[in-house]
Amino acid sequence: MKLLSFIVPAYNCASFLPKCITSLAHPQLLDKLEIIIVNDGSTDHTLSVAQDLQARYPGTVRVLTQENRGHGGALNAGCAAAAGKYLKVIDADDWIETQELPRFLSLLDQCRCDVVLTHHYTHDISTGQVKKWKSYPQAFEKPYTLQQIMATPRSFDRSLTFHGITYRTDFYHAKAMPLSEKVFYEDHEYATVPCCYADSVMPLDLFLYDYRIGDTQQSVSDANQLRRLSHMEAVLNRLITQYHRLTLPQDHGGRAFFRMKTQGVLLAYITTVMLVEPSRRKGRKLGKAMMLRVREQLPQVYRSALRQYQIFTLMNRLHLSKAAWEKILNSGLYRKLRRSPDFD
Repeated sequence: MKLLSFIVPAYNCASFLPKCITSLAHPQLLDKLEIIIVNDGSTDHTLSVAQDLQARYPGTVRVLTQENRGHGGALNAGCAAAAGKYLKVIDADDWIETQELPRFLSLLDQCRCDVVLTHHYTHDISTGQVKKWKSYPQAFEKPYTLQQIMATPRSFDRSLTFHGITYRTDFYHAKAMPLSEKVFYEDHEYATVPCCYADSVMPLDLFLYDYRIGDTQQSVSDANQLRRLSHMEAVLNRLITQYHRLTLPQDHGGRAFFRMKTQGVLLAYITTVMLVEPSRRKGRKLGKAMMLRVREQLPQVYRSALRQYQIFTLMNRLHLSKAAWEKILNSGLYRKLRRSPDFD
């Protein structure tokens, strides 16, 4: 049995794929690794590049190909096929800190936790800036319950993300819901369910994932977030619906975790309509409508998000931009208020 399955969804990523796969294929660990490339209906040379990599790393790299189903559809196929003890998703235009893989796999070999957390870097290709995103638990390599995590969520939230999460494969197969297909931002679903069902979460003091940002073609760019607002709304609505289907006790930490993640998507939506939408009036109208919908369907999230919504409304009326908001988030004062260490 392989120790770790890497799932690599790939759509028109021929130029990025070799760097990604080479970073995963540690030469001394190939027998412990499974690398599943899911060619999601690419129209460039992604498939032939993937097949060349499969030939280069026989028994480690495996290529699946399908008609285009979107990022979520590629994850659904890849995660279903995973046979390693743990699984981790790496987007084809990102990469891994190869030198950290021996330690990471050694820790996974001794671990039985449902979820393992690692730190990650962001690499802004437009500015060259590299940031560290990490968790700050009281102790690393120690299992935590979600109840314990939600007592101090800001100590963990930077790793409770698509880029920070590694799932135990049998846990994922048992608890995951099929991800939304042919929409963007479904990675929020991946990082929320099945994580909310986890009995044990172990943070590691280890930087593993390198996340490439700053590309105007990425789904997280301001222009694309505005253009794909309906996708964000669809994911938010699906999370709200799924919350009411949870088979967890009302006081379970997983419910609080799910609400926190849902609030994050809500605030991303509010930020986009309030601070990116050129028509400030239209943005306020969209934001208000969404907040009223959330107040009706998930009042706990509405109450938690209300203060930030009011701040965004004020910024909207003052014609402040999203860049101004990000400057606040990166300020020393905000980090002091957040009571978390500075980025390096």
